[in-house]
Amino acid sequence: MVETMTSRERVIATFEHREPDCVPIDFSSTHNSGINVLAYNRLKKHLGIDTATYMRDPIPMLASPDLEEGLEFLKLMGGDLLPLPRYNSFGIPAINWREWTLKDGSVCLVPGGFQPERKENGALEMSLLGGLAILSMPERGHHFNMVSRPLGIIEELSQLENILPMLRQSGAFSITDEELGILQATAKRLHTETDYALVATGGPLFFSLYQVGQELFGYEKFFIFMASKPELIHCWLEFLTSTCIERLGKYLTALGPYLDVIMMGDDYGFQNGPQMSPQMFRELFKPYLIRVCRAVKAFAPKIRVLLHSCGSIAPYIPDFIEAGIDALNPVQITATGMDPAWLKREFGREITFWGGGVRTQTTLVKGSLADLAREVRELISIFKPDGGYIFCPIHDIQEEVPPEKIWAIYKAAREHGFY
Repeated sequence: MVETMTSRERVIATFEHREPDCVPIDFSSTHNSGINVLAYNRLKKHLGIDTATYMRDPIPMLASPDLEEGLEFLKLMGGDLLPLPRYNSFGIPAINWREWTLKDGSVCLVPGGFQPERKENGALEMSLLGGLAILSMPERGHHFNMVSRPLGIIEELSQLENILPMLRQSGAFSITDEELGILQATAKRLHTETDYALVATGGPLFFSLYQVGQELFGYEKFFIFMASKPELIHCWLEFLTSTCIERLGKYLTALGPYLDVIMMGDDYGFQNGPQMSPQMFRELFKPYLIRVCRAVKAFAPKIRVLLHSCGSIAPYIPDFIEAGIDALNPVQITATGMDPAWLKREFGREITFWGGGVRTQTTLVKGSLADLAREVRELISIFKPDGGYIFCPIHDIQEEVPPEKIWAIYKAAREHGFY
């Protein structure tokens, strides 16, 4: 058995495809591996823990255990990684925390700028970034969605070319020196005062090449442009890539010494197959992905690039590896062609799998506690040999999941993760 490692050492060994002392556990270190704040409050109550719950991000409605004093709950769950999200999430700074009552009557703390308005139909709505982002949550919804499509008016390349200077000046695709200073101080403190691995999670407007276009143009229009107006897509991607690399230069120059992982989020897969052919991916998106990954390595050579992409994405994995992606999340093994044993056998020496620890769409909802423990054990046994695996469920834990099940999967991960 390997001698006991710190969390940071454990994660680094995993990325180097060495077997650490045990499989690293991700408990809420990203906005794609978190837990809904309602489920989190119930889990705390189930375990007899009475501390304040924080909720920082206005879209996914996820708990933020990293903001809790002493990180006691993160330690209880076995977490090895901490997030470093934007200080200004969609323009809402993480300050002036106040109580907000959730729909089950429980309470969490939210930033003071989190001020959703209730509409006549019961939905909650917020307009952020000067109207660029309009977020809405239906009365019976679980989280907010971005419902505005500010680039939906675009029909021709010339229109896009005319509007890009205004987008550049809007501030949505940049980071201020003030925020950068706050993030740098936070990253330095977390790196020096804890032994956790630190994951930079900037969000779609900060570090995305694909999904942000779908959100801003509208999914149908963006798909149509991909097929019919590739020159428009290239213009848009050149804008995203150039602004992204500009941000990365400032960001990683200031924070690079303290970070271990940087995350980008782009869902390239459907449940039953890829969203585009591998050929289209290589023609439209891969060249820009390569540029971004090379920029990360140039500014901060030791940082690993984590790509979040849901769905059936197996045909893209060789291209991801070639582009410079170091880890893949959420490893949606319920999607077509995403068999865990095959994934590990084919790609496990070249990329780290981050997720795939329990089937959230099926077993977590319908399975028994014994089913969950068995599935976690089986999947860890598949993914953990020779390192290259970080445990978490397939995507976020939603509000309806009972606390007993949440505790069961992380308990099983702690028990069966040893090498």
